[in-house]
Amino acid sequence: MNVASVHIAKDRLRNLLIADRLQCTPDISERLTTELYQTISKYIELKPDELQIQITHSDIHIKLTGEGN
Repeated sequence: MNVASVHIAKDRLRNLLIADRLQCTPDISERLTTELYQTISKYIELKPDELQIQITHSDIHIKLTGEGN
């Protein structure tokens, strides 16, 4: 895994948490979810419907679904 990509992913997660705490709009939340999918899909082969992301004030839950899960 590329170290720069890890830092980018961490920054995106940090921004996601900040946005959630600031009561971001559904559009922004959807955009952040899309960016998380794009980042994860660089390292894991998956389809958009195989990734579930739930964002709350205290947690981010990322669940992979599909065959074998």
